[in-house]
Formats: sequence, structure tokens, C-alpha cells
Amino acid sequence: MLVCGVAAVIVTTVWTGPGKEVIPPPLGKLQVPQKEKTVAIDPAAQRVGEQFIRTAVLRKNLDASYPLVAPVLRQNFTLKQWESGNIPVVPYPADLSGPSRVKIEYSYKNSVLFLILLQPKRGDTTKPQLFHLGLHAFGTGAKRHWLVDYWAPYGVPKIPLG
Repeated sequence: MLVCGVAAVIVTTVWTGPGKEVIPPPLGKLQVPQKEKTVAIDPAAQRVGEQFIRTAVLRKNLDASYPLVAPVLRQNFTLKQWESGNIPVVPYPADLSGPSRVKIEYSYKNSVLFLILLQPKRGDTTKPQLFHLGLHAFGTGAKRHWLVDYWAPYGVPKIPLG
């Protein structure tokens, strides 16, 4: 065992020389991430997002929200399970009588992410809340359509002192 350890030290220091680094051969072609080109918001994506909030988030006409949700968010729920209201969508008692403040986090050809400030209905003690709403385009040509694939409250967690 000692002989093997000494041989390893000699091989790595003598044959490679001091300060020389042994670099393993590359495993394959280097992949460099590509920055997607920003595009204008597709009005169809905006309509789907608005309808999703009016239905799934407000828990009204849940059957109408079911086809607006991508499989990743739907999580294998059947329509009957979805209509129960016990769904993987955070509810919020939003006042949709006027426009909500919206910031476009990004808008690419096949994906959009909005940051939306929802206000509660008059008289409700719920605090205003920011939400991220993500949509993804599915299909091509005439069958291309947008589905909601992400919905979550946005906020910085409060860390108690001491």
C-alpha cells in the first residue's frame, strides 16, 4: 500500500512536473447557452393569462380553467378533480373590476413570464400580493396555443431576527 502511494506521488509530480495541471480530455462538444430573442407579447398569451386568473385563481367556472393549464401545472388531475377546487393553483380573492399592475419579466417566442400585482376585493382584509404567471406555447401553425405552466406568489421570505 505504501509503495503504491509513493509511486502515485512520483508519477504525478515527476512526470507532469511541478505546477503542471493534468487536464482530462473533453467529454464532448462544449454547450454554450443561447440567449433567446425578446419578442412582443402575443395577445393570445395575455388573454389566456387573464382567463386563468378569472377562473382558476378566483375559483369560479373551474371547468373553463382546465383547458388553459399545461400538464406540468395540472399534475394529472382529471376534470372532475379540478372542478372540486382543491387544485395546485394558489387562490386569491382578486378585484378584477379594473386593470392590475403587470411587469413583463420576459417574453420569448414560446414562453412568457409576468409579475402581477393583485389587489383584494373592497372590504377584504387580504393584503395585496404579487404573483408570477408563466405561459408556454404548445403546438405549431394553426394548432399553436398558450397554456399556463406556472403560478406562484412572489415575495421575499421574512427571516425572524434572533
